[in-house]
Amino acid sequence: MKPGILVSIRVRFLKQRKRRLEGLFAAWLLLVFLVTPVAADGFKEEIEMGKEGAAEVAKQYKFVTDPETTKPVETMGAAIAKIAREHEVPASYGSSKLAPFDYSFKIIDDKDVNAFSLPGGHIYVNKGLLDYVQSDDELAGVLAHEIVHASHHHIMQLVKEQNKQLLTMAIAVLAGAALGGQDVLQLAYGANLVTIAKMSAYGQKAERDADRTSIQYMISAKYNPVGILTFMERLARDERRRPQVDWGIFRTHPPSHARAREIAREIERRGIEVNRRLVTTYLEVTVKEEDVEDNSAAEVWVGETQIIRLADSGGDKAKTRAERVAKKLEDALLAGAHLRDVRIAGDGQYVTVRNDVIIAPTQEDADLADSTVPEVTAKAAKALRKTLWKELVDQSY
Repeated sequence: MKPGILVSIRVRFLKQRKRRLEGLFAAWLLLVFLVTPVAADGFKEEIEMGKEGAAEVAKQYKFVTDPETTKPVETMGAAIAKIAREHEVPASYGSSKLAPFDYSFKIIDDKDVNAFSLPGGHIYVNKGLLDYVQSDDELAGVLAHEIVHASHHHIMQLVKEQNKQLLTMAIAVLAGAALGGQDVLQLAYGANLVTIAKMSAYGQKAERDADRTSIQYMISAKYNPVGILTFMERLARDERRRPQVDWGIFRTHPPSHARAREIAREIERRGIEVNRRLVTTYLEVTVKEEDVEDNSAAEVWVGETQIIRLADSGGDKAKTRAERVAKKLEDALLAGAHLRDVRIAGDGQYVTVRNDVIIAPTQEDADLADSTVPEVTAKAAKALRKTLWKELVDQSY
């Protein structure tokens, strides 16, 4: 018997036994069932559902069409989608049955940091997310996550579970009305909350499966899976800095900090080295040049922190000296330098990292800072330690 017929029969029974039930509520109950799609077996219905959803998205949103922006996303997405079509990864939620979806990737002209997918392989990324990611590996992590939602048929699974929950809710409400419950609307509200709570749990299972499987997709497509970790960690930090909202039973995603921890554990379980500096610009080393009277000066920065300001010295221009320092710093950071590795040596003449001399201020640098060489050295070491300390703090979400 079709759900629509079942509902009609039960609603008629309800009207006969309980005239006090408000007509508005009866209409609402019928509408809930009639508009709820029924998941069907096979991929045809899934593909059609995705096409209908994509048509609605096209009506509601404006897309970015600039090839310089769209081409990299399409190329990256196609590489990961190929993995999803050809390699089966066991699903902890949904189904891992391979499907020949024709994946598409579109960029929505919206500044919010968001991405979503529809059944059949329609993937959407907001322009704001492209501005938010710090590397191709981070973007690959987001695309892989959304591709998993399609390849593991998460939405179809959610629809199946939703139909079951709504049927259970209707039976409970109608039974309460037939037995002479005092407040049918209150019963309906309570049943609806239970349904939302259960559906939120199903949504969280889907997110966890997408996070875990995306790691495998990234590895197979030759992207660094640490990218999805750093992306999620940054989301967690940003959530921590904003006023917190407890969504309670309405939460459909696990908190970002919880997801980051689970992703980190999965990466560790696979024996993959976690070097965040390879996939972010968080500790990016840069050189900034400036003019100072008849000479020149150049600053070496790590992220948002100035490490040292150098002058022309020993026949070398300030920029050339700064670029040498920047290269040494970059190599040390990418090699995994930690806070404890930063030392002052040579009676205050050098800053070393893992016993390698990284910064060696000269008298000209001291004169530029109206200071002494040991003081310039100490200041540079302190700035570098501060940067590495901030990195540790920001990871403790």
